[in-house]
Amino acid sequence: MPSRTPPPMVRINIPTVNLSEAWAPTPLRKHRLGTRLVRLYLPCLLIFSLVLNIFFFTRPVPLLRPSSLSSTRADDRAHRKYDSVDFKRLTDLVLVPGHGVYLGDGSPLNEASWYLLDEQRGEVGAFMAHIAKAVEIVKEHDQSLLLFSGGKTRIEAGAYSEAQGYWAAADRMGWLTKDVYRRVATEEFARDSYENVVFSIARFHEITGNYPDRITVVGFDFKKDRFLDLHLRALRYPKIRFNYVGINPPGDSAPLLKAERRDAYELFAKDLYGCSGKLAEKRVSRNPFMMNHGYAKSCPEMSSFFDYCPANPTAVYDGALPWVN
Repeated sequence: MPSRTPPPMVRINIPTVNLSEAWAPTPLRKHRLGTRLVRLYLPCLLIFSLVLNIFFFTRPVPLLRPSSLSSTRADDRAHRKYDSVDFKRLTDLVLVPGHGVYLGDGSPLNEASWYLLDEQRGEVGAFMAHIAKAVEIVKEHDQSLLLFSGGKTRIEAGAYSEAQGYWAAADRMGWLTKDVYRRVATEEFARDSYENVVFSIARFHEITGNYPDRITVVGFDFKKDRFLDLHLRALRYPKIRFNYVGINPPGDSAPLLKAERRDAYELFAKDLYGCSGKLAEKRVSRNPFMMNHGYAKSCPEMSSFFDYCPANPTAVYDGALPWVN
């Protein structure tokens, strides 16, 4: 049997590798960059979170509308329903002095819907709180009449009075419900806080045939002393029959109080009836449409009082007044 020849041998040369030259994985550059970013931005995020929490817990508390009032506007004005009113039985005046002018378009909660002076920016919430609180008071007292008081004081606002604007804002919010609709009206000639009170008393008489037994003013709390110390003194109106509900804008009211003392309180303290100087100039500037009231005719008991301007500007009127026994 023939013998097999073995297959030829194949030599395989395996190269040797120097361990010092062997490949080893190195950290990814992207991984190193991510670590650096975490270390850089994490403290910034923590600081931002801390600042945000401090702001949240220390921010001014916003003014809230009374819970008894709806914020839904009544849409069907053509079929508006309202309770009849015997005006002669109304005894209490609720007064809201006007400030800015609501122009009737858009939400009254939006500053863009108002004509405002620069210093009134940020106060619309307080205006609406005054309106809402006054409506709430009238709802609770069925012998009260609410008057929004303020004339056509700004030529830039057109022929819209402050009083009209406040009434329209309340209506727009749906607050003039049928139980109060006929007991909310306007006084549209006042040019300052003294006239707000005097003219509203006269307007109350025009509507009811009576003079108010009690007066409640809803306005800025930082103006409260002006009414209690000076206007009541000028009117000789009994403090026991007067109430002031003060609501300030959110935030620090100290600067507002300081400006109030300088620009109003001290001026009225020296000139109770606003007959001269800066107070008289303000009244002229706040009557661009040359409006004149007719209260001397509709309220003959007060006719001489409307024109009272004594030589001594702090002398109190000593003539007869309907509310003075």
